[in-house]
Amino acid sequence: MSKQTNILQILPGNGWVAVYDESGEESAAPLVCFALVETLDNGNKTQDVRPMCADGKRIVFADDAANFVRVEELAEFEEGEEDEEEEEDAEA
Repeated sequence: MSKQTNILQILPGNGWVAVYDESGEESAAPLVCFALVETLDNGNKTQDVRPMCADGKRIVFADDAANFVRVEELAEFEEGEEDEEEEEDAEA
């Protein structure tokens, strides 16, 4: 029996990003929404909240990407980037 995933509800993803590992550097893509999904796998039902991003003209589950790392608030991600730049400047 195969997995079947159904989206039960979507919630806006404003202010949140999916963080990806791009050859050791982190990049972020804005979330379109969070989806409450129900998965049926061999008779077992599970529910999860999953992030979704735009991919061209489609909206896809961000956590399906092989290089997906985490979901983070945009402000926190940008703050972390500023901290890294300050550390690099201090090392120079």
